[in-house]
Amino acid sequence: MSRYLVTGSVIVNDMRYPDGSEVKGFLGGSIYTVNGILPYTDDVLFLSAAGPDFDSIFGDYFRKNGLSEEGIDLCFPKTHYTVLEYSESGEWVEHSIYGEEFEKLYGPYPLAKAEYVIRHGGEDVKGIYFESGATEEVWNGLPEMRKACPNAVFMAEIATSETKDPVLKEKVLELIDKIDIYSLNRPEAMALFGTNNEEESIEAIIKLGKPCFFRLGKKGSAMIQDGKAWFAPSVESGTSVDSTGCGNCSTGASLYGYCEGFHPLKTACYANVAAGVNARQYGPFPEYTLEVKAWMKDQAERLYKKTQEEM
Repeated sequence: MSRYLVTGSVIVNDMRYPDGSEVKGFLGGSIYTVNGILPYTDDVLFLSAAGPDFDSIFGDYFRKNGLSEEGIDLCFPKTHYTVLEYSESGEWVEHSIYGEEFEKLYGPYPLAKAEYVIRHGGEDVKGIYFESGATEEVWNGLPEMRKACPNAVFMAEIATSETKDPVLKEKVLELIDKIDIYSLNRPEAMALFGTNNEEESIEAIIKLGKPCFFRLGKKGSAMIQDGKAWFAPSVESGTSVDSTGCGNCSTGASLYGYCEGFHPLKTACYANVAAGVNARQYGPFPEYTLEVKAWMKDQAERLYKKTQEEM
């Protein structure tokens, strides 16, 4: 049994950028969230659905990082493969290389199932991450998942599209009320709460009264809990190559910090260091050696101390 469970999508990505350049064949989806927890603990299990080609694509990464494939349900004909088309604003649209029918039947997002959590759950599970829309079927099993993991913190990363939908906004707020902690970025917060800027968004999050890891892009992040926002600046760990997955990565790290009882500022610092390392290459950071893990923890502690001193 693993202390941390990550549910979500298994995807291979091609990325196309506004200048016409592109990169192909990189691991994507919620593996980035695993990538945010893994530097700080290897006691994490990825729960998702994929195809029989999963090991040929993800196997090397899993073996290098000591991850188990036990949580991967090989129930699809192929592992999902998408193209991300980026705009100048940094936003993107995504489509499957296998066509609309495959995308409709097999993902990429409705891959989390309550039965996965129940099967791999237990009293020792500390935190569970969900990248699932507020209306997805997995949430119908929330009572059963709570029973299977009675001591776990349930965290959701809010779907961008749902914050912009007037009908789904209420569903999102209902979901936030049912779980323990959530994460969203600045544009998502402004859309969800109808705010005009970062400051108003923070006020709305505090008023809602639920712990939130608030992602602020290149500026950094804030861990908001107990009526206060604790801000930590972003971290550039070497040359920044690609920001894809940094939100998922930092959210995963924030779940770890919150579950381990970190000070909110320390949680944000650990999350920002994870995101900074994630941005050093295309795809998730390839191998967390003992040396890399020790270095990242040291960087996070240094950032925490420095930020505290500057407050």
